[in-house]
Amino acid sequence: MPIISYSILIYALVALMALFIYGIIGSMYIMNLDIINSLYYTVITIATVGYGDIIPITPVQKLFTITLVLGGVGLVAYVFTLALTVISMAVEEVTSGSRQRRRIAAAKNHFILCGYGRVGSAVFKQLQRRNQEAIIIERNRNIIEKELWEEPEILAIPGDATDEDILKSAGIKKARGIIIATGEDVDNLFITLTARELHPEIWIVARASKSENIKRLYRSGADKVISPETSGGEDIYFAAIQPTLMKITMMHGVSNIKKEAEIILRYGATLENIEYHLPEFKEPLVRKIEISQMDELNKFMDSLERDPARKSSLQRVYESVSGIHSHWISGQDRESLDRIVGELKKEGLLLGVNLNDDEIKEAARKHGRIVEVIVKPEIKITESHAVGDIRKEAEIILKHGCTMEDIEYYLPGFHESLHRNIGLSRIEDMDNFLKSLNEDSKKMESLERLYSLSGGGIHSHRITGPDTKSLANVENELKAKGFLLGVNLSKEEIETKIREFGRVVELLLRHEVTNLDDKKIIMGLKGRILDSKHYLPGVRQIVTRNLYISSEEDVKNCEDELKRPDARRSVESLYKISRQIHSHTVAAPDVKTIKKIEKALDNKGILLGVNLPEEKIWEIVESQPDDDE
Repeated sequence: MPIISYSILIYALVALMALFIYGIIGSMYIMNLDIINSLYYTVITIATVGYGDIIPITPVQKLFTITLVLGGVGLVAYVFTLALTVISMAVEEVTSGSRQRRRIAAAKNHFILCGYGRVGSAVFKQLQRRNQEAIIIERNRNIIEKELWEEPEILAIPGDATDEDILKSAGIKKARGIIIATGEDVDNLFITLTARELHPEIWIVARASKSENIKRLYRSGADKVISPETSGGEDIYFAAIQPTLMKITMMHGVSNIKKEAEIILRYGATLENIEYHLPEFKEPLVRKIEISQMDELNKFMDSLERDPARKSSLQRVYESVSGIHSHWISGQDRESLDRIVGELKKEGLLLGVNLNDDEIKEAARKHGRIVEVIVKPEIKITESHAVGDIRKEAEIILKHGCTMEDIEYYLPGFHESLHRNIGLSRIEDMDNFLKSLNEDSKKMESLERLYSLSGGGIHSHRITGPDTKSLANVENELKAKGFLLGVNLSKEEIETKIREFGRVVELLLRHEVTNLDDKKIIMGLKGRILDSKHYLPGVRQIVTRNLYISSEEDVKNCEDELKRPDARRSVESLYKISRQIHSHTVAAPDVKTIKKIEKALDNKGILLGVNLPEEKIWEIVESQPDDDE
């Protein structure tokens, strides 16, 4: 089928509209009709209906009608034919992949990725994350059709990358680089030779499954050879992007972070990391960033505004390094990197490009100021205790001359901990804090609720001390007291401790609205209900009600609430929509009590599960029959 531009159809429609305008104006001035009859006469004449109620009489009127009829018949038929053709083209594009082929043919300055297995898919994720265009060549047609072609933005060609014609169809002569990630070293060697022959200047990164083939791949023309045994997808990505990877050294304050990042992102580059250069340290302090989208930048800037403590910490870091830091940035091409450098220099933010360590130190000595860096011994302790044990914990820490720098709570459903700076070094300050709790019942209740939510009292402190011996004494005494769960635990280890020692659990239940057995059982065993969550199927929304039921009196209040008509109707509607399924976050004095509560609820036949993942909860809710069915 010949390719027809969509613009031709637009031109034809414009011509048909012009014919209508000609017919209406001619009918008004030649046929002497009003506007409504002119529109009517034009339509029936172009459509060749001709009811005979309006008849041309004069020669001029007859000539006008002839032009309108001939023009209408020809133009309407032409537009109709074009429309059918364009629709057929659209259908063919969807079914035959011609749109993909056109996009592949138009691609330039892109990467070609050969092989979409374990390594290839990991590399492709890195390319996607940084907005790098890539065309995938994969010999397994099932992967192409069932996985890659399901995503309309992914460009993929089924075929063997050792075939010269396949590499040509992937646009190797216009590509900036080729990443060869198949699992067979022989194939990788052949692809490297073919790619170098077709495009002598292309940047080639090849995978070597066996170490003895690394030299062979280099000799065949590869610029970089990566072994998956020691490298992941990110390492292969950086090897591929090396020709357009640049290190820029900057000097500015926190207030100019957004301006710097906007310049870099405007040209499609990615901020890979940040390196802070302290004069007293041989090596810089490095942190990954991997920002390539404006919304990622805006999210980071918003987090600074929402969290003054975080912003203050960042400002102190910038002050410590006199604002001098470096970024590795990866760009689309050398031209875009040059433009970034030009703009950063114009804004007065840039100190240099691709500076070595000695040059950066010299810049720090020249532009920076001498800072005093005091490093105190410190440990992170993770504990479990009640609010009533706060003072005893503080006594142990402070009597050894140590400082309680902060506290972290771990709330269910949140990936990051809730952090608060304390800076407590005097027992008098702790006594003043406890006094304020005793005088303000709402403040005490809020703290107890926070402790309950955080695994029933599981939290962490960063402790600094005059020496490591003092910290060891603190650790031993907290362990002897039964407070300590661990020292310098990772995030995963803390989550394991919460599951093992946590005194908070989420129970999934199903019962009628008038059945308060769950609340009575939990109160009877000295537990507390922190909230109630209802799951609305279809829209998959969760409605959370803060309850904090901690006594038999609170249960009685729930019963009284259900006696009020408005409240009862609201709660009944919620129960009906959620198919009488809901969950409670329950806290108890110890793990043993939690187990008793679970067993009692199970014996009542109302317990559906404990600490279930959200997807599993939705499966249970949506599998229940609707009350209306």
